[in-house]
Amino acid sequence: MLMKPEKKYLLLIFYICLTVTGIFISYNLVFNIGTILGSILSLMSRIVGVLEPLIIGAVIAYLLFPLTDAMNKLLSKKFNMKRKHYFISVILTYFCVIVLFLLVIVGTYLLIGGRITENNNLSTMVTTIREYIAKYNELFKYVNTKITESGLSGDLKTYLNDTIVYISTSISQSIDSIFAFSRNVGSVMVNMYIGFFLSFYLLKDYDLLKRNYDKAMLLFFEQEKIQSINRTGQEINHVVSRFIRGQVLDAFLVGLISSIGLTLIGMDFAILIGFTAGMANMIPFVGPLVGCIPAIIVGVLSPDPMQAVWAVLVLLAVQQLDEVILSPKIVGDSTGLHPVLVIMAIIIGAAIGGIIGMLLAVPTMGVIQLFAVKYIKKRESERAEAQRTERD
Repeated sequence: MLMKPEKKYLLLIFYICLTVTGIFISYNLVFNIGTILGSILSLMSRIVGVLEPLIIGAVIAYLLFPLTDAMNKLLSKKFNMKRKHYFISVILTYFCVIVLFLLVIVGTYLLIGGRITENNNLSTMVTTIREYIAKYNELFKYVNTKITESGLSGDLKTYLNDTIVYISTSISQSIDSIFAFSRNVGSVMVNMYIGFFLSFYLLKDYDLLKRNYDKAMLLFFEQEKIQSINRTGQEINHVVSRFIRGQVLDAFLVGLISSIGLTLIGMDFAILIGFTAGMANMIPFVGPLVGCIPAIIVGVLSPDPMQAVWAVLVLLAVQQLDEVILSPKIVGDSTGLHPVLVIMAIIIGAAIGGIIGMLLAVPTMGVIQLFAVKYIKKRESERAEAQRTERD
């Protein structure tokens, strides 16, 4: 049956309008992609900000689960408590964490001999930091003047001055970031406090959450697909957990040993610098270098500039101890990544997310490698199966 002329024209007009609308939407999407992405990222940032305590709680629960699981297995062997032993394991885990936290605080106080309460208060510490910043500015001005007065060629002078300005600007921005973070430390501590309590309930109700997860998965997937998803999740967890948990323990030990060493040579802010070096140590390859920067700056600006040399020697000795003994025992080859892939991951992570991006880059690359290897093996298996079928 032929279509009536008026219906044909109406259909043609409809398709024309649809095409024009599609072109208009595509045009606006392409030429406003920056604004659209910015709005999406802003919305995601707000959502993450609202959910920050829950995210922190989930991370803490994830990190503490192995200890809880180990205690649970130990209690199951020692005592015949079918339902109570897991809750007791959670209680013991958090008791150990709180005791460890208190020991760190007391140990830090004893390590610095109570100098914060005896000789300093908050205003004195702020004044001291400002004096360091003023000395640092004077140092760069002095170096800049000496370069200008030197007999070097014009191009070399320009290059050196630009380098000094770049370093000075980078350090200033880092200091500004630290002060900005310190201004927000109250909200951060509140979120950490809430997250800590949320993590307790996440661990306590682990079995309930797992049962609800299994029920939800059955609503959307077949049993075979669920098993495949769970296997993949276990493999991802194996890669990420080994790296993160090992790195956290390694960073704590490096920070503790560095703090003791810097305190023994009489460096100001030894605890802060030591644990900063420990956290920086979590970044492969470049982390140890980043960890030395605060020690060098504080040492150079101190009454005895040679303290910078001693601080670097202390941190280098700690790094050697970490490379030879601590890291192989604690972390090992946790991700199985080639060094080139590690460096690429760090560069990309730094470009995308700064310091946090660098910290997360290696386990993320490890997960990507996991999926790539699984895909290659699957393709090889399919190709081998196809070749066998052709021969038959």
